[in-house]
Amino acid sequence: MIKKVSNFLGDFLILIKHRLTSLVVFTTVMGYLIANRGVVDWFGFIMTVIGVFLVVGSANAMNQVFEAGVDALMKRTAGRPIPRGRMKKHTAILIAILMLIFGQFILYTYVNFISALLALIAFLIYVFAYTPLKRITPLCTFVGAIPGAIPPVIGWTAVRGEIELGAVILFGIQFLWQFPHFWSIALICKSDYERAGFKVLPSSDSRSVAINLAIYTFMLLPMGLMPTIAGFAGKYALLVSVFGGVLFFAQALSLLKDASVRSAKKIMLTAEIYLPLILIILLIDKI
Repeated sequence: MIKKVSNFLGDFLILIKHRLTSLVVFTTVMGYLIANRGVVDWFGFIMTVIGVFLVVGSANAMNQVFEAGVDALMKRTAGRPIPRGRMKKHTAILIAILMLIFGQFILYTYVNFISALLALIAFLIYVFAYTPLKRITPLCTFVGAIPGAIPPVIGWTAVRGEIELGAVILFGIQFLWQFPHFWSIALICKSDYERAGFKVLPSSDSRSVAINLAIYTFMLLPMGLMPTIAGFAGKYALLVSVFGGVLFFAQALSLLKDASVRSAKKIMLTAEIYLPLILIILLIDKI
């Protein structure tokens, strides 16, 4: 009995993509804390975290329901519970529906309407637009970057009750960041994605992808200055944003030079450091 429960919990964590969900919750938390002034409303904070966790987990579960067939074709996803037969689709759908309902209820009842609406919009775009578009057009990455950038906005609106300039700037930073992050992963797993028929890269030519990746990384440089220009972060945040942005762009230039998997892995690692670093310094140096 204990082993069955343990196995189910393990499959549940895989179903909701717990690492991705944790990252999304983290950016929501940072948006909340950056927007907060004065004493933290811990009840509202906890309700925001739980609500976002449930809605994001639901979206990831539905994504695996729709992509079960192609997941079986890729090495990195073949071990997921649905393609491996450890979980039925109807079970995953039930889990996703319950998580969505409870998540929306918590956000609407204990946080506010706009945060619940933003979470629902992110869910709908991710599940019903981004997921099917992955096999149709490279524009899927642009579409997928929208729900991917909404979490810090949810955190902000959970505190302020409205979408302000600071929330828009956080959205912009996370929106642009996703392109080098996701494309570097797609380059590393290129054969897997091609086997599944995913059209997630802007071009089949790695050097062309590197050019696109460098453009978006460069665009992060001015976007990283905006929190200080807008007046909700100080000079230390400005310095770290410039330093981090230059290093990030330098990694993109390295990929542009050799278009290698090794360089793509360096960009992926840099991206995974860059976003948490920027959000943390914005929190520490907020005005």
